[in-house]
Amino acid sequence: MPFTSTPRNPNYEPSEQLPQHLGHRPVYALPYEYFDGIYAGDTDTRYISVGLSQWDPDEVSVKIMRHTGNKWTRLAEEMPLHRAIDMTLFLTKVIFDPQKAGVRIPNGTFLNQDADISITPETRSYGEMSSYSAFLSEHSGLLRDRLNALADVLVSLREKGQI
Repeated sequence: MPFTSTPRNPNYEPSEQLPQHLGHRPVYALPYEYFDGIYAGDTDTRYISVGLSQWDPDEVSVKIMRHTGNKWTRLAEEMPLHRAIDMTLFLTKVIFDPQKAGVRIPNGTFLNQDADISITPETRSYGEMSSYSAFLSEHSGLLRDRLNALADVLVSLREKGQI
């Protein structure tokens, strides 16, 4: 799995390997169980993934990848509030801040994260990567607009002292 931390932190190592057999095809996957807010260290959430959607291989989606202890589960619709925020942080880094070698997530971005994390893309076929890139290129304006709206709301709330 394309993931490293600097300095290396063995606590960040996922308990399960990233599944490659599911309908959702990860392009970037963050091992998440150590960072899962109040559930860190005792969670069924193993990864946050940005990749090709299970409903349409020409669309990109974000997914919480959960493991019951025995198998990977598709039950991922409802989630704690902190995960929605963490998914947005990860998605934003993947879409708008990738480097040639992947995505660098500075220490402190996620709860319990005391080291930088580098995530490189998963190995995908040429066709899968073409679909991924084409979707992001076609929809980057919409995604940028939505993130700017979120940034505006956050700045306004911060200025009012509400966050």
